[in-house]
Amino acid sequence: MGMEILQYLLAGASPLLSGILLFEYRKRANADAQNRVAQEQKHEALVQGVVAMLRDRLIDTMDHHIEAGWVPVHKAEAIHRMYTSYHNLGGNDIVTKTYQQFILLPHHQGGD
Repeated sequence: MGMEILQYLLAGASPLLSGILLFEYRKRANADAQNRVAQEQKHEALVQGVVAMLRDRLIDTMDHHIEAGWVPVHKAEAIHRMYTSYHNLGGNDIVTKTYQQFILLPHHQGGD
């Protein structure tokens, strides 16, 4: 008689258990989706922040050297790496026009 009661309880519990498991799965999937969206928003904010800082630094440095009329090789290499990162992150505006002028600068003062 104990086995019959157990089978009866399991038969009735199976749909209930399935429902609970499905509810918990959907709850977890929803939480995971919300976390993914939050992470993507944070990532985008970080990218935009880095782009803004690179833009500011690039403009200041390139303007300084364009006014001076020359740029040391080590500065030109650093600016090139910064510009490449800036461009790869999606930045591309007035910085590109300034960079095109910057790369034409001679690498020693008063020379070509």
